[in-house]
Amino acid sequence: MLALIDPSSPELPLLMLRRSRTMRSHPGQFALPGGAHMESDGPLWRTALRESEEELGVPENAVEPMGYADSVKVTHSGFLVTPVVGLLRDRFAPRLQPEEAEESFWLPLLDRTGTLRLEQRSVTLLDGPTEVPGYLYEGHFIWGATGRILDDLRWRLGAAPSRPRPSQ
Repeated sequence: MLALIDPSSPELPLLMLRRSRTMRSHPGQFALPGGAHMESDGPLWRTALRESEEELGVPENAVEPMGYADSVKVTHSGFLVTPVVGLLRDRFAPRLQPEEAEESFWLPLLDRTGTLRLEQRSVTLLDGPTEVPGYLYEGHFIWGATGRILDDLRWRLGAAPSRPRPSQ
């Protein structure tokens, strides 16, 4: 997954997407661009760049890879997600691949306007509804592994913690 941050804004916006509702795993959920590693990719950061280009049209030369954030296990699918942190070098217009992504938006990691809020919501999992913590931003509820990645990135940036630093 690519945690693409725009350093030109003091709020350090992070590129997010809503997965297509036709996807087999995690349909309609909010996520960072990215996907499964292929042996031909080489290092994980190459996978993140390839998948980001496929899903949202992120040009490889628009990203300066900086390193990796903590890996997060996705409870439902068992995937282990390793976010690649990258800085946006050049602006681009996202081109959504409809089979992969329904929308994209920039979420402020350092929210100065109060538009990003931590709250509890009920979500329906395989074993029924359950209350989960997550971030609400402009009507988008971001929870689960993506919420834990946001927690980690915000903690690393010194954002006032809404809850203790996540243990991975």
